[in-house]
Amino acid sequence: MKWSAIHLLTFIGLTSCVTSELTGQGLDIAFLMDGSGSVGADNFIVMKTFVKNLTASLLEFNTSFAFVQYSSGTTIHVNFHQFQRTGWENQVDSISQIGSNTYTAGAIQTVVNDLFDSSAGARPNAHRILIVLTDGQSSDTSTYPSATALADRKNITRYAIGIGNVFDSQSATDELRSIASSPESDYVFKVDSFEALDKIISSLVKRITVIEATVMRRQIVRVELQVNLTFDLNNTVVQDEILNQIKLKLQEQGLPSNTKLSWIKQPDGQIFHKKYNEKSVKEQKKSKDEF
Repeated sequence: MKWSAIHLLTFIGLTSCVTSELTGQGLDIAFLMDGSGSVGADNFIVMKTFVKNLTASLLEFNTSFAFVQYSSGTTIHVNFHQFQRTGWENQVDSISQIGSNTYTAGAIQTVVNDLFDSSAGARPNAHRILIVLTDGQSSDTSTYPSATALADRKNITRYAIGIGNVFDSQSATDELRSIASSPESDYVFKVDSFEALDKIISSLVKRITVIEATVMRRQIVRVELQVNLTFDLNNTVVQDEILNQIKLKLQEQGLPSNTKLSWIKQPDGQIFHKKYNEKSVKEQKKSKDEF
């Protein structure tokens, strides 16, 4: 005896639970600001304003921030633990320019080792982002390979922002590429002046929030899904075969292979019912099947 699709769909419900591994939780974002003498006092203030504007644009997300300055040495002014969600603007305003030379590679090493660490408030499951601002080429370029390799091992995404016409040269542009993550089209920015920094805020926010959206999609998700499927069944078809067909249909729709399926039982414990509540062909022997 064949069962029509309409009878099957009248009495069967399917619940799908989609679960994926929790691989990230929020964003830890560090700003590495060029405080060398070539920046100039006024431009340093403009750079801090850019840092504040970008921070303000990202506060609504699950973010934490740190503010670091480098020249000949590196100073962590505010680490992730010290960041204040209600007083962070004053924290940035209080940073005074150091002056001196530009040692960008060494600064990256310091940030990777000392800032992106639990002792500095870095969250173990957060996606790590480093934004490097510079107005010129570094005095320690030979250190870049080891510095960026160390950052890669810690899964730190790096944005490089070159400020000024010095980055019209190929060698300076190549240095930005060596700082940034790949591909360079996503992680290297060049602006003509410090005043032009605000023009790239929108692009940076979009790039960074794409990372946040990806992190959120990777978190555990529970979905209740009512699925309408059509089968041509007869009384020789067993429940396992039905589940196998359902699995194939779900996979065709793009659901991941770790989707969990379960039957919705009727009050009398039966799955299939003939019209007018006649007894089912098979009694339920499985309440859940996973794959």
